[in-house]
Amino acid sequence: MMLEEFLTRAPVARREGVLDFIGDTRADYCRNFGDQWQRFRTVQIDSVSGLAESHQRFFAETGWRPEEIQGKVLLDAGCGAGRFSEVAMQYGAKVVAVDLSEAAWACRRTLERFPSDDCLVVRADLFDLPFPDQMFDGIYSLGVLQHTPDPLKAVRCLARLLKPGARLATWIYERRSPDIRWFQPRTWIRAAIAHCSVETKLALARFLTVAGFPLGWGLSWFGRMGERASHFLPYAARHHLGRGDLRRQFDYCVMDTFDWYGPVYDQPQRAGDVMRAMEGAKLVNIRRLPARGMAIVGEAPGLAHGRES
Repeated sequence: MMLEEFLTRAPVARREGVLDFIGDTRADYCRNFGDQWQRFRTVQIDSVSGLAESHQRFFAETGWRPEEIQGKVLLDAGCGAGRFSEVAMQYGAKVVAVDLSEAAWACRRTLERFPSDDCLVVRADLFDLPFPDQMFDGIYSLGVLQHTPDPLKAVRCLARLLKPGARLATWIYERRSPDIRWFQPRTWIRAAIAHCSVETKLALARFLTVAGFPLGWGLSWFGRMGERASHFLPYAARHHLGRGDLRRQFDYCVMDTFDWYGPVYDQPQRAGDVMRAMEGAKLVNIRRLPARGMAIVGEAPGLAHGRES
């Protein structure tokens, strides 16, 4: 089965193994992520780091077991550099990886060791995907939808692509009460530099990481309490993700700080609103998984749930 056969329209361009349905870069509100994943492509890739961080996140946040995805056709909605696409393919899934930004080419490089018939990398808009309804055996979008203009609409757009009984798995920044973002320096810095160039935001991310690194590294040794305290630093102190490798810690911190300040849209959601969007899309068995952060899944009605498709 050639995954390209399922496309409902032709791409505007083909380049280096990526089918491009965007073409005009003015339509790319995620340019920062294209830059981010071209520069930091390997930081979160398990096969490069030798860690299992992406593997653990993938299964915790989708609720799938490895044997459940073998031979299935999955959509990676917002693939970035392909950290989760790699995990899914390692367990025998066929993957269609989609990103609006030029991160699609970084993902293509990550997946180049897998058979080309088992993956398709596409540059396209999640609100206008070139796939027919009910195409996928599963869809996951982890850490992506809050960076779209309308996260709840994105949930509804993805839901239509599920086969009967198939799962939509999302992980979205959570909006809590009280909202502590207003007490964090990054909120005010992000507002102040909102109209700056991608290059300026990257330079600021590097500066803030260099300036704050000693304090953030020190806090990381105080466990969960230190990690929570680091949330009030103006850079992303991700030292617990790379203990023992200072270079990787630094790169991870710069990358995630850029991830804070770079996006045009950054819209955390409430769990109830995401669940209601899934209900509105006629999904069933909607639930929040016991993963770190807000992981919410729902499934298309079908025989698996005792209902006709």
